[in-house]
Amino acid sequence: MSRIKNFINNMVYNLRETAGRFPLTIVFLASLSGVMFLMIEDYSGLDIDLLSRYMFAGIFGAFLATAVRFMLERFENIKNSLIFYGLTILLTAGYFYFMTDDIVNSKMVIHLLVISFALFAGYLYLPSYKNAMNFGNVALAHFKSAFTSILYGIVLYLGIAAIIGAIDILLYDVDYKSYAHAANIIFIFFTPMYYLSLLPKFNSRDETDDAKKEISFLYPKFLDILVSYITIPLISAFTAVLIIYFIKILVTGVWPVGQVGPMVLGYSAVGYFIYILSSNLNNKFSVVYRKVFPIILIPLVVMQLVSSYIRIDAYGITESRYYVVLFGIFSIVCALVLILGKKKNPNTIVLLSAIFALLSIIPPVDAFTVSKNSQARRLTEILNRNNMLVDGQIVKKTKLSTDDMFEITNISNYMHEMGYLDDMDWFPEEYADNYYGNFKNIYGFDQYYDRGFPGQDERLYFNAMLDENEKVNIENYDIFFKMTIHNKREPDEVTGEFSLKDKNYMVKQIADEKGYLTITVLDETNILMEIPMKEFIDGLFEKSNASKGTMDKESLTIEKQNDKLKVKLLINDINVDKYNPDDIYIYANIYVFVAAP
Repeated sequence: MSRIKNFINNMVYNLRETAGRFPLTIVFLASLSGVMFLMIEDYSGLDIDLLSRYMFAGIFGAFLATAVRFMLERFENIKNSLIFYGLTILLTAGYFYFMTDDIVNSKMVIHLLVISFALFAGYLYLPSYKNAMNFGNVALAHFKSAFTSILYGIVLYLGIAAIIGAIDILLYDVDYKSYAHAANIIFIFFTPMYYLSLLPKFNSRDETDDAKKEISFLYPKFLDILVSYITIPLISAFTAVLIIYFIKILVTGVWPVGQVGPMVLGYSAVGYFIYILSSNLNNKFSVVYRKVFPIILIPLVVMQLVSSYIRIDAYGITESRYYVVLFGIFSIVCALVLILGKKKNPNTIVLLSAIFALLSIIPPVDAFTVSKNSQARRLTEILNRNNMLVDGQIVKKTKLSTDDMFEITNISNYMHEMGYLDDMDWFPEEYADNYYGNFKNIYGFDQYYDRGFPGQDERLYFNAMLDENEKVNIENYDIFFKMTIHNKREPDEVTGEFSLKDKNYMVKQIADEKGYLTITVLDETNILMEIPMKEFIDGLFEKSNASKGTMDKESLTIEKQNDKLKVKLLINDINVDKYNPDDIYIYANIYVFVAAP
């Protein structure tokens, strides 16, 4: 009992000390938890997009405040902490106003991830600046603190969730949002705070701090075994596979174009992580690994860069390809530093990672500017080749090669999703609010995704959606409702229900042995109507010259009538996959209109 009491007392003491050591970080964490509380409750009238912007800024502020604190401790500049904390608040406000948009998008997410990583790498590096501290010890302390705090957070959440569940089952109903609130407090506030509480004052000379550092720098036996005798042999075996594959490429002369990049990138990231963790280990496995890994990594990363170049040459640069190439360059630079450097200090890895990360978000060499310019050049070149740009205006064309229609569709969609298309001088502004619905009005043809395969005459995949500009006439129908059909459901599952003239009806789907559906309408005793979908689906494949696109309501409508009911099915969107002709896949969202004749 005394051990539990001492553990709790030590935890409370450490958390109290942490609040004094990282005051601004704790304020940001508390504000993040407060914003998340509002988002979970989802009160009416709340602007979720605005709250999301606060979340992004709060995360940035927490990382920045932590980095500032480590900087103050490293340079023994605590007296000026208020000035730096004030600058931190100003920079966070600037991030909110200039780096976040009204609607969350991928650019915001990537910016936050990259900046947060750069700040983390920065405060990981700072205590060892100019060899003031052994970087291996600093990294080990951070790893142990993160692992312990996450483990405690998970156990704490599972325990609280179990208590909430027991109360809900045995005593009284508990709001289901209680689980989310518990996760919010534990993982957004408690876990990061506890992680910080376990970190010693690395550059302090106080005896109390020295004792805490000694504990933090102690390499656990289980981690020694995990790194030296499990992880390093495994990554060595993976290295052998990559080397054999590299030799195969040199012999055959056939370069891969897709799978190698992410694989080598992951290998490099894990390899450097293990390099850092093993930097203080002196057993044979660890020493040999640190000598050999940087040397072997270089030709493997060169292979990855060649693979990436082939893909970029064919399809241009996107954000993902940019970061794959950037990480490849970073990996080679780090390897050369570790090979040629005299001290071979692993803190170089995190310092360079922070520099490369910041480089990737600084215009004009940032990922977004480079990707935008690359794809804009590709799209403009294709349009000019087909005489679709005249005096800065786009000219619609209906007769293009399938390859060009495919490329225009994919590049244009990518640029629209990233918000780049609106910046093109030739793009008609009146179509900006309904890009997909007006794709044919912009370019003159429907979106085209079907490149096909040599010798393949029949398309195997089809996806269509109702044109958003279509107006649907609901006259002569008494009711309408929406239902979803999916041929992987249970056979007797009800897909829709309705009432008409005091009688209750239900809609079911029946799939044949190949997966084709028949929609059946039943009353309480009998089947009143059957609507087979096979002929309709085959007709969609015949009507469209592409595997994906928008269609008019006439092409997406099925009507049937008997003396009992009048039914119209209007397909809002449908996906069909015939890759396996004996087990096709069908999924559709349908508007159902019903009347009594």
